[in-house]
Amino acid sequence: MTEPDPWWVNGILYENCTCQLLCPAHVSFKQACEGEKCLGYWGIHVNKGRFGRLVLDRQNAVVLYESPPKMHEGDWIMRLYLDDSVDEEQRVALQEILTGDVGGPWNILSKFVAKWLEPQTASIQFDDIGTHKRLRVEGVLESLVDDVESKRTGQTATLGNLFNVIHAAAQFLATGSSKVMDPKFTWSTKEKHALWSEFTWTGP
Repeated sequence: MTEPDPWWVNGILYENCTCQLLCPAHVSFKQACEGEKCLGYWGIHVNKGRFGRLVLDRQNAVVLYESPPKMHEGDWIMRLYLDDSVDEEQRVALQEILTGDVGGPWNILSKFVAKWLEPQTASIQFDDIGTHKRLRVEGVLESLVDDVESKRTGQTATLGNLFNVIHAAAQFLATGSSKVMDPKFTWSTKEKHALWSEFTWTGP
């Protein structure tokens, strides 16, 4: 069995879930989320990347998830939406990265997933407008993430000493308002937990 090709990607990772600001499980993975389950998404905007010789620049993806309140106990359900504006080879490469099949940080997260639903392709639009980030998956998701201002500095509030497998060390605090209309995941949020960071992932 051959080893997967070396790969790297960088870009912006953002998230929104049904917890209040700040999600307890983000602060410490062993803390329980609010409610009977946690519903949320990760939005991925790849700026640059390589998978072996394949170029992965400028594409988007979204991972929808549902988990029990104690996320560290596993039993997550996830679905991946991939950008239909890129060719199939690029989509397959990013899918392998985000499902953890080729190592890297998502391989660690994949150990908590009980079920991956059938991946989908869709038109995914990502707009980074200053302190606002807008995400749209056609027919499935509408989301607006707004930065939280630090009253001390007047800039976006940051988290700098939390360990997180997929986020960068510096994470920018935000609130998110989303509507999700996937056949499995139907939920909405208004000014709930959100944050973003500029990631770099490598593998295997």
